[in-house]
Amino acid sequence: MKLKPHDFLMITLLSLSFSLTGCGGDTSDQPELGQVKGTVTMDGSPLAGVSVTFSPDSGRPATGKTDIAGNYELIYIRNTPGCKLGHNKVMISNSTEEDEMEQEGDDVVQTAPSDEKMIPARYNDKTTLEAEVQPGENTFNFDLKKKK
Repeated sequence: MKLKPHDFLMITLLSLSFSLTGCGGDTSDQPELGQVKGTVTMDGSPLAGVSVTFSPDSGRPATGKTDIAGNYELIYIRNTPGCKLGHNKVMISNSTEEDEMEQEGDDVVQTAPSDEKMIPARYNDKTTLEAEVQPGENTFNFDLKKKK
């Protein structure tokens, strides 16, 4: 059987389309995620600009940063919202060096955290906070206390 130029073009295009199918944003290696949001307060007042990190028992942690009203939403990776399902340790801490590295320019002012914004170790380095992330929407609010 002799192939015509038209047949050769069709085979080439078909082969190309099959090879491109695997090049897209295939997330088959990404675990199932639950959407996580909430509010962080200290003694009832919103905590703005603090990092919220959910660390699963294994795998990549998800992080978020609170806005002026203390609201956060977790990001798993890049622009993918969510957090790995299951048990997570939760750490709430002041802005990290990574946040400072994202800022550029001579007009960036470095400030030390004030006593008001100091977060006790039981919420970060020695966290006692935990969350069980379920499929779908999850809301976890944290009202931190300066004193035990």
